[in-house]
Amino acid sequence: MTEDERTERERIAELRTPGRKWVFGQLQGWNCALCAARLYADRPICTVEVDYGSVTETYQLYVCAPSCEGARAACEAARAAQRPAPPDGDRPVIRAPRRRTGA
Repeated sequence: MTEDERTERERIAELRTPGRKWVFGQLQGWNCALCAARLYADRPICTVEVDYGSVTETYQLYVCAPSCEGARAACEAARAAQRPAPPDGDRPVIRAPRRRTGA
C-alpha cells in the first residue's frame, strides 16, 4: 500500500466517524468534505450516513481535486489574476460613492 492510499483511507475513516458535525454545503456537494472550501474541481471520496433521529440519510461526499492544498493554491492564483492591475503609480483609485436616486 502506498503512502497516498494510506492517507486516503485515514481521511475516509475520519469522515465516517459517528457524530461528526457537517456543514450543509459539505453534504450537498458544494464544499469540500475535508477542508470545507468551495468546490470548483472535485472528486467523490465516499458516502456517509447521517442519522436525524428516526430518519437516516445517505450522502455522497466530495473533496478538492487533486488535493485540498493544490486546489486552494490554484484558487488563490485565479483570484489574483482576476484582480485589476493598479493604475500607474502606487496610489489606488478612490471612487466617489454613488448617489441614491428616487424617493
